[in-house]
Amino acid sequence: MKLPSGALSRLVALAVLLVPALALARPGGGDSYSGGGGHDSGGGGGGGDSAVIGELIFQLIRLCFYYPKVGVPLLLAVCAFVAYGWYQKHKNKDWDSGPPVQLQWSSSLEDLRRVDPDFSQILFEDFVFRLYATAHRARGQAGGLDALAPYLSIDARAQLTARGTAPVEGVVIGAMRTFRVDLPTPEAIAQDPEARVHVGIELEANYTTGAPGSQRTSFVVEHWTLSRRHDARTRPPSASRTFPCPNCGAPWQGADTGGGQKCAYCGEIVDNGRFDWLVERVTLRHEREQPPTLTSEVPERGTDLQTYVQPGLDAHWLALLRDDPQMSDASVIARLQHIYITMNDAWNAGDLLPARAVLSDGLFDYLQYWLVAYRQQGLRNVLEDMRLTHHAFARLTRDRWYDALTIRVWGTGKDYVIRTHDGSHVRGSRSRERRYSEYWTLIRSAARRGAPRADANCANCGAPLIVTMAGGCASCGAHVTAGEFDWVLSKIEQDDSYRG
Repeated sequence: MKLPSGALSRLVALAVLLVPALALARPGGGDSYSGGGGHDSGGGGGGGDSAVIGELIFQLIRLCFYYPKVGVPLLLAVCAFVAYGWYQKHKNKDWDSGPPVQLQWSSSLEDLRRVDPDFSQILFEDFVFRLYATAHRARGQAGGLDALAPYLSIDARAQLTARGTAPVEGVVIGAMRTFRVDLPTPEAIAQDPEARVHVGIELEANYTTGAPGSQRTSFVVEHWTLSRRHDARTRPPSASRTFPCPNCGAPWQGADTGGGQKCAYCGEIVDNGRFDWLVERVTLRHEREQPPTLTSEVPERGTDLQTYVQPGLDAHWLALLRDDPQMSDASVIARLQHIYITMNDAWNAGDLLPARAVLSDGLFDYLQYWLVAYRQQGLRNVLEDMRLTHHAFARLTRDRWYDALTIRVWGTGKDYVIRTHDGSHVRGSRSRERRYSEYWTLIRSAARRGAPRADANCANCGAPLIVTMAGGCASCGAHVTAGEFDWVLSKIEQDDSYRG
């Protein structure tokens, strides 16, 4: 038998196309922070690759009938290649947005409450995020890192300076993971009253370096090792985004005495972790030049996975309701719906400021990064008919300063990308809805009581809420974006990587 004219050439062409399709596909929903697309609820679908694979298999089966000695081995080889690609993608499926770095996971940050009852993971993560961004911007300025001397050791400052002194801007952190928490034993503390706690953090980030006209965007993974004395205590939350003296709180002015950095106001040596966290070491694990790629199709994965639920969640939730009888399941979900609609409307308008009141500072910066990236590439991510279909409570953590509620949300809607100059279609579907699920974490001050608001008024003064870029209500001036008065969205995690 003779293979129909042109079939063999089509088969070869499809086989060639299949290789990059498998190699470049990035499984998982949502933004591929290290170079994928989509906004917080996901990038486009993966239909193009499926069509190519389907056509190739069809042609291979035909070849098996016409030339079985050629077709059967080739079909087996392709099946083995596809299976190997699937295995490689799923072997490290929890690392969709990071490089091939393996970590040995250990303790949780919550273990720090054994030595610091006031410890708050929310405050700690905010501190690390702000210090990371501030330090990288400062390394591009002459003497800039000296202003952070109480929080960055001499070695850490040298490690950052060695990365270059080109201007740094647009620092956005995509993920933070804890891989080490070392607590001194009571015996170690008895022998050494200055025994220290050590925490290892892995950070994924994007930033832009260089002068205008010669800038480049990099995706990096860094390990930061922080320490402080075992008897240091977490400070109360503050709307200030600065790094003052960690002892007296005065604006930092100090000098190196040879024995450490001494504060000009209180006279204490403060760069030793005695009063607050000190970064001992900064290690660059991975770096690549990676401008945001917003035209790639990224398939959803994990939507049908089981929900990870915190043990004892019901008891934690009932305890919260006893402390705040005006709150209920329905009022929290109404607030969640308000946040969802407000954020999506702002995203579609290309202006996140109207959503400033319902987003934490860190999440606002993260989403703003992607909006700017779309704009710079002449693209727009369009969301139509977006709606939440159901939800499930997953986790509730409470500390002295904050309550944090994680809710798994399922949604659907049309999610596609167009070019702004002519409206031409880039990816996604204008007609087919896309299902997805994510884990959303809402935070609120532990001191706050009362039913959550589901409108656009200030929870402090009741006036229509217009939020400044500093996070304050334009009417009463109260800072509102850290959950001081109502629940705000602080984190969005994808269902295929969330593990509680």
